[in-house]
Amino acid sequence: MNPRRIGMLFGVATFMISSAANAAVHRVSPGESIQAAIDKALPGDTVLVEPGTYQEVDNGRYGLRISTDNLRLIGKVKKGRGEAGKVRILQNEDQETGVYAAPSGCDYDVKDDTPEGQECRSRELQGFYFRGFSVEEFPVNGIQTRWVDGFEFVRNVSVNNLNNGIYPTLSANGLVRNNESYGSLDTAMWVAGSENVRVIGNELWGSVIGFEITVSNDVTVKQNEIYDNTVGVGLFHPNGAGNPPLPVMANWRIEQNDIYDNNRPNEAPPGTFQSALPPGAGVLALGVSDHVIAKNTVEDNDFVGIAELDWCTPNRFDPARNCLASPPITNPQSNNNLAAQN
Repeated sequence: MNPRRIGMLFGVATFMISSAANAAVHRVSPGESIQAAIDKALPGDTVLVEPGTYQEVDNGRYGLRISTDNLRLIGKVKKGRGEAGKVRILQNEDQETGVYAAPSGCDYDVKDDTPEGQECRSRELQGFYFRGFSVEEFPVNGIQTRWVDGFEFVRNVSVNNLNNGIYPTLSANGLVRNNESYGSLDTAMWVAGSENVRVIGNELWGSVIGFEITVSNDVTVKQNEIYDNTVGVGLFHPNGAGNPPLPVMANWRIEQNDIYDNNRPNEAPPGTFQSALPPGAGVLALGVSDHVIAKNTVEDNDFVGIAELDWCTPNRFDPARNCLASPPITNPQSNNNLAAQN
């Protein structure tokens, strides 16, 4: 091996060992503030939270706000104790979103295609790990990232967060594994404006849309259980999203999922895009191209199992969203998709 390469690897390994040795664990018990521990933590630290119910005060629009690189938040769930064994984050006062990870100053009303958004992208938050929390009853989103490179959501529960439950946006290189999300009037889990995300082994139910992808590249969705939604899986054209198109929006792989009994009445707020979706759809692919839907079990969806349409056809009777009133910002056709062995 090249001696210079050996030296580089030795230097990286030494840095990693040093960082691990210097990392601290901040422990939080009921009656204490998780946010105070987050604010005290340094990059590489862990915040370890005991079972209990936590409602932060004087925390602005978020239940928890994370802007520190390489921070690990771990809830110490005690199995077999029911509610008493959970680590619950509840909405308090004017808080809108439960858990929000993004660079400092980059709130979720900053648009990606503005100078402020580009500034946020230039200083992405690096590495965010979130495990073992139940995030409940927030009026906007449950768990959300924006401008995060490297994230993991593992074994969390999103409960009745009214817009979206688990919502990685404008982020990259993520793993969303073994979570449960239900009770959203938009989407239980939505990957938007993101790249290289793996969504594996989640349970998504009781919402208008169980799982959704928009404006993303390289997303793998595998071995999830998606049921009792209005629409099980929605794969939607950029006109149905709030983020600008990416240069490449391809390679969404929907494989080996159980998508069943998605016949829930549509309870989305009137006038929204979601409110027009028909109950009883397993998978809707509308105006998206170059994706794979394969080896899924799709059954007992009363309207359609898997439907692939251009963007304009299903919106032609909507005066606000038809393709004359709202011209497609990218090609509205649905091309080069593969649906096999479902």
